[in-house]
Amino acid sequence: MHSRHVLLVNDHPAWSGIGRYVRELHLALRAQPPTDLTVDLLLQNMPGRADPADWCSPLDDAPASHVSVQPRPRWADRNGFGLSYLINSHLRFPRRIPNGYDLYHISSQMMGASIGHAAPAVVTVHDLIAFRLAANQPPVSTWLRRRHFRPLRRASGLAFTSEFSRRDFLTRFDYPEHRTTVIHHGVSDAFGPRDRAASRNALQLPHDRPVLLHVGSEERRKNVETLLEAVAVLVKERPDLLLLRIGGGSSRSRRLIARLRLERHVRYVPGISDSQLAACYSAADLFVFPSYFEGFGLPVLEAMKAGCPVVAARATSLPEITGEAALLFEAMDVAALARTVGSLLDDASQREELRRRGMARAAGFTWERAARQTLEAYRRVLDST
Repeated sequence: MHSRHVLLVNDHPAWSGIGRYVRELHLALRAQPPTDLTVDLLLQNMPGRADPADWCSPLDDAPASHVSVQPRPRWADRNGFGLSYLINSHLRFPRRIPNGYDLYHISSQMMGASIGHAAPAVVTVHDLIAFRLAANQPPVSTWLRRRHFRPLRRASGLAFTSEFSRRDFLTRFDYPEHRTTVIHHGVSDAFGPRDRAASRNALQLPHDRPVLLHVGSEERRKNVETLLEAVAVLVKERPDLLLLRIGGGSSRSRRLIARLRLERHVRYVPGISDSQLAACYSAADLFVFPSYFEGFGLPVLEAMKAGCPVVAARATSLPEITGEAALLFEAMDVAALARTVGSLLDDASQREELRRRGMARAAGFTWERAARQTLEAYRRVLDST
């Protein structure tokens, strides 16, 4: 059987959302039964150290040999996705993609410039934040991010993480719909349900306090301010309520916490492992996700997998991912969020029903399925060229 070679190209670190997607997808692709396709991984524009072994399974018989790293230059900002990252994504790293592969999989729409140096190409489009939320970044950054979309029209195939993102793209750009596909993320088995009491012990959480959980950054689209204002409403009747925030805190949220006098009701937990994150999902009474713009929303899926009841905004991709397995509210409605959370905290049977629905829903989102669908997308492009 003639083997065809694919290069998966990624420029996000493993702790980021896109980085998690790439790592899990690469592992699942490598775990597929032997086929006519082999997939290597190229890590570009990495901020700081990137160990190839971190991107492979310990069970892989050659863990580092199929992963190569092109670090960010020393003069560039080493922490995040600012201006130097974007300049490098346009001018430096596309030219460093090696020749000789039968197909290139560009893992994010924020690497669109690479298509001019890597063809044929399949590109994963996660979202259109650069267009839908122009104020999410400084003007120059938004302009550079938008420029990555121009070359997408030359891609041989586009894979979207949600039907919402596909429709959003096709209403803005002229691209053949038959060359698009939707491939939902999977969710790792690491996020299966755990013992609640043991999880609270591991996190040093009191057993008698109701705990809400939120996972993610504090970009404006994550809508953390609405969540904090809802907590301020809830603590009037539930003075022992605790919000566990996984991720770094913004100065904007810190100021709001101080103004609302929520210091004893909000605990930040930055920089944790997957195992610790899984414990957070199992320790919480409810997972709350008020984001008003998501291309997918992986934390919602992780919470459902862990058996944590979910309350989420009725916005963008989230209804598509949650189905009937979550309670939804209008994203900016503080009172509606407070009512929904309060009613669930008071109703153990409804929480158990959401827990059951969520676990059943999450069972259908596997990285094995995502890998199979991705391989099918590769073959469609290869067989048509």
